[in-house]
Amino acid sequence: MKRFNTFILAVTAVLLVSLSGCKKENDTVVQPDGTTTGTGSLAFVGKSLMMTSFQISPAIDMDGDGKIDPDLMVFMRPCDKDNTVVFEKGGKLSGSNGQLSCANDQTDPSVVKPSTWSYNEQTKVIRIINGTDATDVSEWKVIEASSTTLKVEVSVKEDGDSHKAIMSWKAV
Repeated sequence: MKRFNTFILAVTAVLLVSLSGCKKENDTVVQPDGTTTGTGSLAFVGKSLMMTSFQISPAIDMDGDGKIDPDLMVFMRPCDKDNTVVFEKGGKLSGSNGQLSCANDQTDPSVVKPSTWSYNEQTKVIRIINGTDATDVSEWKVIEASSTTLKVEVSVKEDGDSHKAIMSWKAV
């Protein structure tokens, strides 16, 4: 039975988001490797974003019941579903664990790790460095973006198989 590590995906999803295309300005971010990138004046900057959809393609049998599961949101805990992410001006990524607490769970971080982000306008990819570990990097391809919604795709490998995770977010 192939099983995705839903906890890893949920934590990653909460910490990582991307969005494309608006006017660029001169804000820069200095990455841990010393490079600088612009964050621009993108529609999502400063907005609190909450996940509304988490799809996997091709779908897999997550719970071992013999049926494929394309919707990963049903496997997320309610206390993870109300988490938000904020892409701040200057390249800082922050967020909130929401009102529903997972505090009784040893695996739930009490605070969101401070992370950084940068956007590549040509490739429509946001590069996110999780915390202070410059090797913990995720890249998210923007599918659709506006000032109220965000849809991104990330490639995931599990047990040698490749999958595409598609996440939709809304501004709250």
